Amino acid sequence: MKHIVSIVNHKGGVGKTTTAVNLAAAIGESGKRVLVIDFDPQGSASMYLGVESDGKDLLDALASTSALPVVADVAEGVDLVPAGLGLVDARQRFTSALGVDLLDRCLHRTEGDWDWVIIDCPPSMGVLTLAGLRAGSEVIIPVEANFLALKGLNQLLEFLDSLSHKIRGIEVVGLVPCRAQPRRRIHREILEQLEQQFPGKVTPVVRENVSLAEAPGRGRPVTDCKPHSHGAEDYRQIGQWVIENL
Repeated sequence: MKHIVSIVNHKGGVGKTTTAVNLAAAIGESGKRVLVIDFDPQGSASMYLGVESDGKDLLDALASTSALPVVADVAEGVDLVPAGLGLVDARQRFTSALGVDLLDRCLHRTEGDWDWVIIDCPPSMGVLTLAGLRAGSEVIIPVEANFLALKGLNQLLEFLDSLSHKIRGIEVVGLVPCRAQPRRRIHREILEQLEQQFPGKVTPVVRENVSLAEAPGRGRPVTDCKPHSHGAEDYRQIGQWVIENL
């Protein structure tokens, strides 16, 4: 496994799962092998990829520090570790001190020849997100193109910085501007501000696109179900950016 990337944002509805799934699919299309780990009890990435799970297999793997349950070929070049509501119990069963290492240990016991592992972390800063960050210290943050999201981004970065004594080597390697309309002045200003604050770490933008909203209902990435849409085009560009820059 060459790259293990955590997709993180403590706020919901910002395009986190959309980015995790469609970035994985775009990288998979390029000929790489990708493992998506759905680490959110809501199981959104699993549903997005057409897989139903109660999350108990993943919870059992964490509890026994054994190989992760992998569903093969959910999209071109993409395998999946599915999650579901049963994973909620992890928050009570594992303390932060114990739980932070569990995903990393299980991942190293899981057989598979993946070039990339992409972890869809839950929209919180609890033990599951900490475990995701421990397993994948390269962090990509989806950010909505509005000023409130920029303030939330700074709060998230401060939190990640505060974890340096617990988890070494955390690095934000990419920011994905989501639901952007580059023709709008306010969005251009936000994108310029991101570029100034994080030079070299801002990916191509994800434009507002109805295909991205429709894809989860079809159980397939947008690159598969709407391959010629703006959403598919945007995530292919982001996938190429990630491959070239990480």
